[in-house]
Amino acid sequence: MITTANDVLIDLLEDTRRRMKRFMEGLPEGSLYWSPDGEANSIAVTAWHMGRLMDVFLVRMIQGQLAESETWLQSGWAEKTGYDPRGIGRDGWGSVNDYTLEEVAAIPPMSADTLLGYLDDIYDCAHAYIENTPIDELHTPAAGFEGRLTQYNVIQMAIVDNIRHMGEIYALKAMWLRQHPQA
Repeated sequence: MITTANDVLIDLLEDTRRRMKRFMEGLPEGSLYWSPDGEANSIAVTAWHMGRLMDVFLVRMIQGQLAESETWLQSGWAEKTGYDPRGIGRDGWGSVNDYTLEEVAAIPPMSADTLLGYLDDIYDCAHAYIENTPIDELHTPAAGFEGRLTQYNVIQMAIVDNIRHMGEIYALKAMWLRQHPQA
């Protein structure tokens, strides 16, 4: 039962996780890395960005920790994929924001299982943080964004960003299916 603001955030986070798993399970072969043009991100890059943004926002922007504490590094995803995104893009977040086309192309191919594994890890961390942080504390200034936003605002922003990107990947799949009607 949803009775608190924390519950609402967790519900939205978990709904996004469920939708992402269902989406990836039904993804046609060949569509994960397809792009409608030379400058659009693929489903895989967008899914990875969803995890990275949640990771950066939770660890750096809310908790005020260094990049080394991010789930991408702590859970061994950087080592497994051979990709360390620190220092790339907007504010060195390594989250695809403000990446050049060359920087996007340097993100290594990852399977749907790898992408879902990373999303599960960071969603588990976000879920635990939201569940274990009293609402009064969530309404205190976040470590990042010069303290202009509360922890709640930053978590909400990351979740809403992930939901918005779900719409993008559904659109990418629909475009791919129109070009590959036999799939």
